[in-house]
Amino acid sequence: MSQRFPHQQITDIGAALFRACGASEDEAHTAASALVQSSLMGHDSHGAMRIPEYIGHIDDGSLKPGTPVEVKRTSPTTVEIDCGYGFGAVGGERAIRTGIEIARQHRTACVITRRCNHVGRLGAYVQMAADEGMIALATCNSPIYGHFVLPFGGREGRLATNPIAYAVPTGGDPIVSDFSTSVAPEGKIRFYRNEGKSVPDGWIQDAEGKATTDPNLFYGPPRGGILPLGGAAGHKGFALGLLVEILGSALAGVSSKDTEVFGNGVCFIVIDPSAFCPLDRFCGLVDETLTYVKSSPPTPDFEEVLIPGELEFRTRRRRLEEGIPIDDPTWDSIHQHANRLNVVI
Repeated sequence: MSQRFPHQQITDIGAALFRACGASEDEAHTAASALVQSSLMGHDSHGAMRIPEYIGHIDDGSLKPGTPVEVKRTSPTTVEIDCGYGFGAVGGERAIRTGIEIARQHRTACVITRRCNHVGRLGAYVQMAADEGMIALATCNSPIYGHFVLPFGGREGRLATNPIAYAVPTGGDPIVSDFSTSVAPEGKIRFYRNEGKSVPDGWIQDAEGKATTDPNLFYGPPRGGILPLGGAAGHKGFALGLLVEILGSALAGVSSKDTEVFGNGVCFIVIDPSAFCPLDRFCGLVDETLTYVKSSPPTPDFEEVLIPGELEFRTRRRRLEEGIPIDDPTWDSIHQHANRLNVVI
Protein backbone atom coordinates (compact mmCIF):
# COMPACT_ATOMS: atom_id res chain seq x y z
CA MET A 1 0.00 0.00 0.00
CA SER A 2 1.01 3.62 -0.54
CA GLN A 3 0.19 7.03 0.89
CA ARG A 4 0.43 10.34 -0.96
CA PHE A 5 2.44 13.27 0.33
CA PRO A 6 3.12 16.79 -0.99
CA HIS A 7 6.35 16.67 -2.95
CA GLN A 8 7.91 19.54 -1.02
CA GLN A 9 7.32 17.73 2.28
CA ILE A 10 9.23 14.67 1.08
CA THR A 11 11.99 16.88 -0.37
CA ASP A 12 12.38 18.62 2.98
CA ILE A 13 12.39 15.32 4.88
CA GLY A 14 14.94 13.76 2.56
CA ALA A 15 17.20 16.80 2.71
CA ALA A 16 16.97 16.90 6.53
CA LEU A 17 17.91 13.23 6.77
CA PHE A 18 20.86 13.68 4.42
CA ARG A 19 22.06 16.72 6.39
CA ALA A 20 21.84 14.67 9.58
CA CYS A 21 24.15 12.17 7.88
CA GLY A 22 26.75 14.88 7.22
CA ALA A 23 25.72 16.31 3.85
CA SER A 24 25.96 20.03 3.17
CA GLU A 25 22.82 22.09 2.61
CA ASP A 26 23.36 22.26 -1.16
CA GLU A 27 24.18 18.62 -1.79
CA ALA A 28 21.40 17.40 0.52
CA HIS A 29 18.87 19.52 -1.36
CA THR A 30 20.21 18.44 -4.77
CA ALA A 31 20.04 14.75 -3.86
CA ALA A 32 16.59 14.90 -2.25
CA SER A 33 15.16 17.06 -5.04
CA ALA A 34 16.46 14.68 -7.72
CA LEU A 35 14.69 11.73 -6.09
CA VAL A 36 11.43 13.60 -5.58
CA GLN A 37 11.48 14.94 -9.14
CA SER A 38 11.70 11.34 -10.33
CA SER A 39 8.63 10.51 -8.27
CA LEU A 40 6.82 13.54 -9.69
CA MET A 41 7.53 12.30 -13.21
CA GLY A 42 6.09 8.89 -12.33
CA HIS A 43 9.42 7.07 -12.07
CA ASP A 44 8.89 5.84 -8.51
CA SER A 45 11.56 3.17 -8.90
CA HIS A 46 14.15 5.97 -9.02
CA GLY A 47 12.28 8.28 -6.68
CA ALA A 48 11.74 8.85 -2.98
CA MET A 49 11.89 5.12 -2.23
CA ARG A 50 15.67 5.50 -2.63
CA ILE A 51 16.03 7.86 0.37
CA PRO A 52 16.54 5.04 2.90
CA GLU A 53 18.88 3.28 0.46
CA TYR A 54 21.11 6.37 0.21
CA ILE A 55 21.21 6.65 4.00
CA GLY A 56 22.30 3.03 4.15
CA HIS A 57 25.11 3.77 1.68
CA ILE A 58 26.23 6.71 3.83
CA ASP A 59 26.20 4.46 6.90
CA ASP A 60 28.32 1.77 5.24
CA GLY A 61 30.76 4.36 3.85
CA SER A 62 30.10 3.79 0.16
CA LEU A 63 28.45 7.22 -0.22
CA LYS A 64 30.67 10.04 1.03
CA PRO A 65 28.90 13.38 1.57
CA GLY A 66 31.06 16.44 1.19
CA THR A 67 33.50 14.93 -1.28
CA PRO A 68 34.47 17.53 -3.91
CA VAL A 69 33.69 16.88 -7.57
CA GLU A 70 36.78 17.15 -9.76
CA VAL A 71 36.75 18.09 -13.46
CA LYS A 72 39.54 16.90 -15.77
CA ARG A 73 39.57 18.25 -19.34
CA THR A 74 41.04 15.57 -21.63
CA SER A 75 40.59 17.54 -24.89
CA PRO A 76 38.71 20.67 -25.96
CA THR A 77 35.45 18.68 -26.18
CA THR A 78 35.93 15.80 -23.71
CA VAL A 79 35.91 15.72 -19.92
CA GLU A 80 36.21 13.23 -17.08
CA ILE A 81 34.24 14.02 -13.93
CA ASP A 82 35.48 12.39 -10.72
CA CYS A 83 32.43 12.36 -8.46
CA GLY A 84 34.42 11.12 -5.47
CA TYR A 85 31.66 8.69 -4.46
CA GLY A 86 29.50 11.55 -3.24
CA PHE A 87 25.81 11.78 -4.13
CA GLY A 88 25.33 10.63 -7.72
CA ALA A 89 22.91 13.46 -8.41
CA VAL A 90 25.53 16.03 -7.44
CA GLY A 91 28.19 14.54 -9.72
CA GLY A 92 25.69 13.86 -12.49
CA GLU A 93 24.44 17.42 -12.57
CA ARG A 94 28.00 18.75 -12.59
CA ALA A 95 28.77 16.45 -15.51
CA ILE A 96 25.83 17.47 -17.71
CA ARG A 97 26.27 21.18 -16.88
CA THR A 98 29.91 20.87 -17.90
CA GLY A 99 28.85 19.21 -21.15
CA ILE A 100 26.37 21.98 -21.89
CA GLU A 101 29.02 24.64 -21.27
CA ILE A 102 31.51 22.93 -23.59
CA ALA A 103 28.89 22.37 -26.30
CA ARG A 104 28.09 26.09 -26.25
CA GLN A 105 31.74 26.77 -27.10
CA HIS A 106 32.57 23.84 -29.38
CA ARG A 107 29.11 22.67 -30.56
CA THR A 108 29.55 19.19 -29.10
CA ALA A 109 30.83 17.55 -25.94
CA CYS A 110 31.38 14.11 -24.44
CA VAL A 111 31.61 13.70 -20.67
CA ILE A 112 32.22 10.52 -18.67
CA THR A 113 32.09 9.98 -14.92
CA ARG A 114 34.31 8.14 -12.50
CA ARG A 115 33.49 7.09 -8.93
CA CYS A 116 29.83 8.06 -9.42
CA ASN A 117 27.25 6.70 -6.99
CA HIS A 118 23.68 5.92 -8.05
CA VAL A 119 22.94 8.72 -10.50
CA GLY A 120 19.15 8.34 -10.36
CA ARG A 121 16.80 9.00 -13.26
CA LEU A 122 18.99 9.43 -16.31
CA GLY A 123 16.33 11.41 -18.17
CA ALA A 124 16.60 14.25 -15.66
CA TYR A 125 20.08 15.14 -16.93
CA VAL A 126 19.33 15.11 -20.64
CA GLN A 127 16.25 17.18 -19.88
CA MET A 128 18.52 19.81 -18.30
CA ALA A 129 20.38 19.99 -21.61
CA ALA A 130 17.19 20.21 -23.68
CA ASP A 131 15.98 23.03 -21.44
CA GLU A 132 19.16 24.85 -22.52
CA GLY A 133 18.45 24.25 -26.21
CA MET A 134 20.76 21.24 -26.55
CA ILE A 135 20.28 17.69 -27.80
CA ALA A 136 21.67 15.20 -25.30
CA LEU A 137 22.25 11.46 -25.15
CA ALA A 138 23.14 9.62 -21.94
CA THR A 139 24.08 6.05 -21.02
CA CYS A 140 24.61 4.51 -17.61
CA ASN A 141 26.00 1.14 -16.55
CA SER A 142 26.53 -0.51 -13.17
CA PRO A 143 29.36 -2.75 -11.97
CA ILE A 144 29.33 -6.50 -11.54
CA TYR A 145 27.23 -6.59 -8.36
CA GLY A 146 24.34 -5.06 -10.36
CA HIS A 147 24.49 -7.53 -13.23
CA PHE A 148 20.87 -8.70 -12.92
CA VAL A 149 20.15 -8.68 -16.65
CA LEU A 150 20.46 -11.83 -18.73
CA PRO A 151 22.29 -11.81 -22.05
CA PHE A 152 19.94 -13.01 -24.76
CA GLY A 153 19.71 -16.79 -24.36
CA GLY A 154 21.51 -16.86 -20.98
CA ARG A 155 20.27 -17.68 -17.48
CA GLU A 156 22.87 -15.85 -15.39
CA GLY A 157 23.05 -12.06 -15.36
CA ARG A 158 25.98 -10.41 -17.10
CA LEU A 159 24.78 -6.82 -17.54
CA ALA A 160 22.98 -4.24 -15.45
CA THR A 161 19.70 -2.65 -16.58
CA ASN A 162 21.92 -0.17 -18.48
CA PRO A 163 19.54 2.67 -19.39
CA ILE A 164 19.76 5.00 -22.36
CA ALA A 165 18.20 8.46 -22.32
CA TYR A 166 17.93 11.29 -24.81
CA ALA A 167 16.25 14.66 -24.90
CA VAL A 168 15.49 17.13 -27.68
CA PRO A 169 14.31 20.74 -27.31
CA THR A 170 10.97 21.70 -28.83
CA GLY A 171 8.63 24.68 -28.74
CA GLY A 172 7.05 23.22 -25.56
CA ASP A 173 7.95 20.38 -23.25
CA PRO A 174 11.10 18.68 -24.55
CA ILE A 175 11.14 15.16 -25.92
CA VAL A 176 12.58 13.04 -23.10
CA SER A 177 13.10 9.31 -23.55
CA ASP A 178 14.61 7.28 -20.71
CA PHE A 179 14.47 3.50 -20.81
CA SER A 180 16.42 0.55 -19.53
CA THR A 181 17.81 -1.87 -22.09
CA SER A 182 16.23 -4.60 -19.98
CA VAL A 183 12.48 -5.22 -19.92
CA ALA A 184 12.34 -3.28 -16.63
CA PRO A 185 14.76 -1.69 -14.15
CA GLU A 186 15.45 -3.55 -10.93
CA GLY A 187 13.88 -0.72 -8.94
CA LYS A 188 10.48 -1.38 -10.51
CA ILE A 189 10.67 -5.04 -9.50
CA ARG A 190 11.53 -3.90 -5.98
CA PHE A 191 8.54 -1.53 -6.06
CA TYR A 192 6.21 -4.42 -7.00
CA ARG A 193 7.69 -6.55 -4.22
CA ASN A 194 7.20 -3.76 -1.67
CA GLU A 195 3.58 -3.43 -2.85
CA GLY A 196 3.07 -7.18 -2.52
CA LYS A 197 2.24 -7.51 -6.22
CA SER A 198 3.30 -9.77 -9.06
CA VAL A 199 5.37 -8.30 -11.88
CA PRO A 200 4.01 -8.43 -15.45
CA ASP A 201 4.62 -11.49 -17.60
CA GLY A 202 7.87 -11.53 -19.54
CA TRP A 203 9.94 -9.48 -17.08
CA ILE A 204 11.94 -12.00 -15.06
CA GLN A 205 13.20 -15.57 -14.80
CA ASP A 206 14.02 -17.60 -11.71
CA ALA A 207 17.47 -19.07 -11.09
CA GLU A 208 16.62 -22.12 -13.22
CA GLY A 209 15.83 -19.96 -16.25
CA LYS A 210 12.07 -20.42 -15.94
CA ALA A 211 9.65 -17.54 -16.49
CA THR A 212 7.98 -16.21 -13.32
CA THR A 213 5.94 -13.23 -12.13
CA ASP A 214 6.99 -13.59 -8.46
CA PRO A 215 9.51 -10.85 -7.60
CA ASN A 216 10.72 -12.90 -4.63
CA LEU A 217 11.95 -15.61 -7.01
CA PHE A 218 13.99 -12.97 -8.83
CA TYR A 219 15.72 -11.87 -5.63
CA GLY A 220 16.18 -15.44 -4.37
CA PRO A 221 18.48 -16.83 -3.18
CA PRO A 222 19.49 -18.11 -5.60
CA ARG A 223 18.99 -15.00 -7.70
CA GLY A 224 17.13 -15.06 -10.99
CA GLY A 225 17.49 -12.56 -13.81
CA ILE A 226 15.80 -9.77 -15.73
CA LEU A 227 15.18 -10.31 -19.43
CA PRO A 228 16.64 -7.93 -22.03
CA LEU A 229 14.32 -5.49 -23.75
CA GLY A 230 12.49 -6.84 -26.78
CA GLY A 231 10.79 -10.11 -25.85
CA ALA A 232 11.27 -12.49 -28.78
CA ALA A 233 13.54 -9.82 -30.28
CA GLY A 234 15.51 -9.52 -27.05
CA HIS A 235 18.78 -9.74 -28.98
CA LYS A 236 18.18 -6.05 -29.86
CA GLY A 237 17.83 -4.97 -26.25
CA PHE A 238 20.88 -7.05 -25.38
CA ALA A 239 22.89 -5.29 -28.13
CA LEU A 240 21.92 -1.87 -26.77
CA GLY A 241 22.76 -2.93 -23.23
CA LEU A 242 26.18 -4.10 -24.40
CA LEU A 243 26.84 -0.69 -25.98
CA VAL A 244 25.94 1.02 -22.69
CA GLU A 245 28.28 -1.33 -20.84
CA ILE A 246 31.18 -0.44 -23.13
CA LEU A 247 30.57 3.33 -22.82
CA GLY A 248 30.36 3.05 -19.04
CA SER A 249 33.28 0.71 -18.42
CA ALA A 250 35.81 0.17 -21.22
CA LEU A 251 35.66 3.82 -22.35
CA ALA A 252 36.57 4.82 -18.79
CA GLY A 253 39.33 2.20 -18.61
CA VAL A 254 37.37 -0.02 -16.21
CA SER A 255 36.81 -3.78 -16.43
CA SER A 256 33.22 -5.04 -16.41
CA LYS A 257 34.40 -7.77 -14.01
CA ASP A 258 36.11 -5.43 -11.54
CA THR A 259 34.75 -6.26 -8.08
CA GLU A 260 36.30 -3.17 -6.50
CA VAL A 261 34.25 -0.69 -8.56
CA PHE A 262 30.79 0.40 -7.48
CA GLY A 263 28.30 3.05 -8.57
CA ASN A 264 27.44 4.08 -12.13
CA GLY A 265 29.53 4.66 -15.23
CA VAL A 266 27.78 7.54 -16.99
CA CYS A 267 28.46 8.93 -20.45
CA PHE A 268 26.88 12.18 -21.71
CA ILE A 269 27.01 13.37 -25.32
CA VAL A 270 25.74 16.90 -25.88
CA ILE A 271 25.10 18.51 -29.29
CA ASP A 272 24.26 22.12 -30.03
CA PRO A 273 21.72 21.97 -32.89
CA SER A 274 22.47 25.58 -33.80
CA ALA A 275 25.74 24.31 -35.28
CA PHE A 276 23.64 23.04 -38.18
CA CYS A 277 20.36 24.97 -38.04
CA PRO A 278 19.15 28.06 -36.15
CA LEU A 279 17.61 26.89 -32.88
CA ASP A 280 14.17 28.41 -33.51
CA ARG A 281 14.07 26.78 -36.95
CA PHE A 282 15.19 23.46 -35.47
CA CYS A 283 12.52 23.54 -32.74
CA GLY A 284 9.89 24.49 -35.30
CA LEU A 285 10.83 21.53 -37.48
CA VAL A 286 10.79 19.18 -34.48
CA ASP A 287 7.32 20.46 -33.53
CA GLU A 288 6.19 19.85 -37.11
CA THR A 289 7.51 16.29 -36.91
CA LEU A 290 5.76 15.67 -33.61
CA THR A 291 2.45 16.96 -34.96
CA TYR A 292 2.86 14.67 -37.97
CA VAL A 293 3.65 11.65 -35.79
CA LYS A 294 0.75 12.29 -33.41
CA SER A 295 -1.65 12.63 -36.36
CA SER A 296 -1.47 8.86 -36.88
CA PRO A 297 -4.93 7.50 -36.00
CA PRO A 298 -4.71 5.36 -32.85
CA THR A 299 -5.54 1.66 -32.81
CA PRO A 300 -8.64 0.53 -30.89
CA ASP A 301 -6.51 -0.23 -27.82
CA PHE A 302 -5.11 3.31 -27.63
CA GLU A 303 -6.62 6.74 -27.23
CA GLU A 304 -3.76 8.64 -28.84
CA VAL A 305 -0.15 8.50 -29.95
CA LEU A 306 2.16 9.77 -27.22
CA ILE A 307 5.57 11.36 -27.69
CA PRO A 308 8.40 10.17 -25.38
CA GLY A 309 8.14 12.20 -22.17
CA GLU A 310 4.57 13.36 -22.80
CA LEU A 311 3.05 10.97 -20.26
CA GLU A 312 5.69 11.89 -17.67
CA PHE A 313 4.99 15.62 -17.97
CA ARG A 314 1.26 14.94 -17.56
CA THR A 315 2.01 12.80 -14.51
CA ARG A 316 4.16 15.57 -13.07
CA ARG A 317 1.39 18.15 -13.41
CA ARG A 318 -1.07 15.79 -11.74
CA ARG A 319 1.25 14.79 -8.91
CA LEU A 320 2.11 18.41 -8.17
CA GLU A 321 -1.54 18.68 -7.13
CA GLU A 322 -2.22 15.19 -5.76
CA GLY A 323 1.14 14.42 -4.13
CA ILE A 324 3.62 11.61 -4.72
CA PRO A 325 3.05 8.00 -3.58
CA ILE A 326 5.27 6.57 -0.86
CA ASP A 327 4.90 2.84 -0.23
CA ASP A 328 4.51 1.72 3.38
CA PRO A 329 7.90 -0.07 3.70
CA THR A 330 9.68 3.06 2.48
CA TRP A 331 7.71 5.33 4.82
CA ASP A 332 8.41 3.01 7.78
CA SER A 333 12.12 3.01 6.91
CA ILE A 334 12.17 6.82 6.66
CA HIS A 335 10.61 7.01 10.13
CA GLN A 336 13.17 4.59 11.54
CA HIS A 337 16.07 6.61 10.17
CA ALA A 338 14.49 9.86 11.39
CA ASN A 339 14.17 8.48 14.93
CA ARG A 340 17.76 7.24 14.86
CA LEU A 341 19.09 10.55 13.51
CA ASN A 342 16.87 12.75 15.72
CA VAL A 343 15.14 14.32 12.71
CA VAL A 344 11.58 15.50 13.31
CA ILE A 345 9.19 14.67 10.47
